[in-house]
Amino acid sequence: MNRVFSKVFISEEGVEFGVIRKASLPFPSEFEGAKVLAEDESGNYFIEIDEAVYFWDHETSKTEFLASSLDNFISGCSEPETVELKPDQAESVWVDPEFAKKFGIKSKP
Repeated sequence: MNRVFSKVFISEEGVEFGVIRKASLPFPSEFEGAKVLAEDESGNYFIEIDEAVYFWDHETSKTEFLASSLDNFISGCSEPETVELKPDQAESVWVDPEFAKKFGIKSKP
C-alpha cells in the first residue's frame, strides 16, 4: 500500500479520489467487517470488503465501489495533477491557527 500514498485514485469515469495517505486510529465503528487501507486528506477512507475496494465518505457514511481488487485499485492510482492559482483566483483561505503561529501569522478567530 505504501506505493499509493500521496497519489489519487481515478475511477473509470474520471472521478478523482484522494490524496491517499496512511490511515490512523481510531476508525469509525461502521467499519466492522472491513479492512481499512488508507484515508484521504478530508477524513474519508479507502476500505476493502470481500476483496473489493470502496471509498467511504465521512460526511454521509456511504460507500462507493472503486475497484474489484486491491491490484486494480493500485493500478488506478496516479500522481495528482499540479494546480496553479493566480493571485486573483483565491478570495480567501483557511489556515490552521497552530500552523499559522509557527510562521508568526495571526489568524482570525
